[in-house]
Amino acid sequence: MPITSAMTVRTTLVLVVVAALAFGAWRMLLAPQAEKAANGAGDSAEALVDTVSRAYFTGAEASMEVQRSTTGSYAGARLEPPMTLVRADATSYCIQLDSASTQAHENGHGGAPAAGPCA
Repeated sequence: MPITSAMTVRTTLVLVVVAALAFGAWRMLLAPQAEKAANGAGDSAEALVDTVSRAYFTGAEASMEVQRSTTGSYAGARLEPPMTLVRADATSYCIQLDSASTQAHENGHGGAPAAGPCA
């Protein structure tokens, strides 16, 4: 079956229209989401820093609890840098994270990390 020039032109026109519709749909539906994702990259980086900071506190809390269960006091617990034991006694402690990007502390037992140094 021979291909006529009218059939080729019609096929080409249909392909161009389909491509234009696909591009238009992409611009309307997906491009705003891509822009949101690009803007959210900064938020994701900040969340990652928070996750890393929380991991330091989780490890330090575990060390503090081992110290208390072994000796009956939080005093004398050894923490790995960048965590520092600022104060400790038999019932409470304050641990501090001093990294290049953040400084935070936690009053324990049972506290939550907060910005800034131990008071």
